[in-house]
This record gives sequence, C-alpha cells and structure tokens, in this order.
Amino acid sequence: MEKILSKEEIAELLSAVRHGEIEIDAVPDEEPGASQTVAASKAENCNLFRADGPEGWRLPNFDLILDGFARNFAISLANRFQRSVNIKLDAIESMSFESLLQKLSGRGAIGILQMEPFSGGGLLVFDETFSFSLVEIILGGSSDTEVVVPNRPMSAIELNVVRDVLASTCPELDKGFLQFEELRSSLVKVVSNLRLLNFVEPEVGVVAARFRVSIDSLEGEIILVLAHNTLEPLQKKQQEKLVPANTLQNSRWQHIVCDEVEQMEVELEAMLATVSLRVRDILNFQVGDVIDLACNPDTPLKVLVEGRPKFQGVAGVQGGKKAIRIMGRIPTGG
Repeated sequence: MEKILSKEEIAELLSAVRHGEIEIDAVPDEEPGASQTVAASKAENCNLFRADGPEGWRLPNFDLILDGFARNFAISLANRFQRSVNIKLDAIESMSFESLLQKLSGRGAIGILQMEPFSGGGLLVFDETFSFSLVEIILGGSSDTEVVVPNRPMSAIELNVVRDVLASTCPELDKGFLQFEELRSSLVKVVSNLRLLNFVEPEVGVVAARFRVSIDSLEGEIILVLAHNTLEPLQKKQQEKLVPANTLQNSRWQHIVCDEVEQMEVELEAMLATVSLRVRDILNFQVGDVIDLACNPDTPLKVLVEGRPKFQGVAGVQGGKKAIRIMGRIPTGG
C-alpha cells in the first residue's frame, strides 16, 4: 500500500522547504544509464486542443458575407443619421463561447438574433463606446465631441433607444448571406449582460467577426457572433458545391481549347517513301537523274501532320492539281 503523509509530516516537510533545509530544484544522483531515461521522458509543450478545437474551425468565403454586411450596414447608418459612416471588417476569430465571454466588457448593447432557416441564432454586440455614442446621436447629440462612457452597464431606457438600430442590422445581414443562403433574420431581444442568458453552452465553439465602425469622429466596435452549429448547414452546402478541377477543365477550358485548335494552321505532308543516300551521290545529282524509291506507284502514301504520321492516302489529281485521298488513320505508333 502506498504511504500517505500525516498532517504533522506535511507540516515538517513544508517547514524544511521554507527554511532551505531541502533544495526543491536539486536533481538526484543519476545511476548508470539513467541519463538516457531522463532524456527520453523529457516533457514538451503540446496543445491538445488546437487541432480539433473551436480555434481551427473555418468557413470558406465567410469574409465575403461579412464584407457585404459591413458595406450595407454602413450605408443604412449613413442614410439614417445623415453622417459619414465607415464600417470595416477587422478580424474573424474562432473560439469557445466561454473565451468570448471573458473578452466582453458587459457594458454595451447586445442583440439576440433569430436566423431562419438556421436552427441556431446569433449575437450582435455593440461595444460600450459605440453603444453610448449611438444614444447621444439618436437623442440629438453631436458626433464631433468625445462621448463620456460611464463605468456601468446600459440601462433599460438606453437599450430601448438603440434597439431600432440593432433591428436595422437584420435586413443588411440577410443581404450579406443572400449569395450563399436565403436568410430571414430578426431581433429577438436586447440585453446588456450576456452572462445572464443561456445562449449556448460555455464549451460550444463560436465565430466572432469584429468590425471597426466610425461615425464622423466617433469610433467603436461591432462583433457578430455565430455558433459553429448555426453555420454548419452553410458549410456543408459549400462543400457540396465545390467543383473538382477536372470538371472545371472539361466544362470550360475544353471548349476554349477546342475552339482555338480548330483555327490553328498546321503543316501537312504526303510521303511516298524514303531513301538513304551518300553525300557524294547527292552532290553528283544532275537534271534528269532518276532516284529509285524501291516502291510501286500505287503504294499508299503516309500523310504527316506537323511531322507525325497520322493518315494513309492515295496520290491522284483533282481539278488539274495533284491531290491525296485519305484512306484511313494510321494506328498509334505506326
């Protein structure tokens, strides 16, 4: 049985460590061959969650959806407030919902979205600077002066003031998703403290898209939060739409190549036979000399296309000119 230290023994051990009687960093004497065992069992840093955890989750072309949403929402705010508005996608992060909660201040306005036909919903988070700036602008304040952000969550009245702006994001979000999915999103509720809501379990993976927003001289941040399981139908649909490279070549490039090949000019030759001669004999050629090709006049000719034998033909005359009648193809390698 393994020995368990008593309270008195534990107290004596801690006292000895505290007074330096026991060196906690000391390495015991190594026995012969022990160095190999220590080296082999040396610990190394290993992230067991990066490969399969929420941090590695990806959705192809998700940035196109987000860019469209940012552009449309900026136009919507500019028309609403008659001010210069700029919204730009800053980053796309994938993490657990618990990690996201630790990054939120809990003092801004948070809209809970329902996104049909997706089974899960989403969140739209206005940080405290942007939230209180919206309250000032909606109530008639100037966007040229610096907004003082109080160190407290937004009140129910302030949340009700920015509710209409949060609701206006839904049609712009639908437009962003339109190229991939016909979405019907709506605002369900507006809160300030997300910890009091049961949005998803803490360990569930989410995607957080961060946008930098500026209205005249005022700046803030918007975060669009979507759970992984909400976007999984869209992810599967995009995987089904992926077209293999060979299919693309057969459907598009094949037509282009065929059209161009039909317009190409090639060199066509008809060869009856070949003969090998010495250079001395060639130099002694005279007009009227006869060269024996060792074949009959009716021997089929080889028709060469760009120097490669492709057809067999018969020599003849057509319209007073020498011609060749194609009789058939030469087998590959012939």
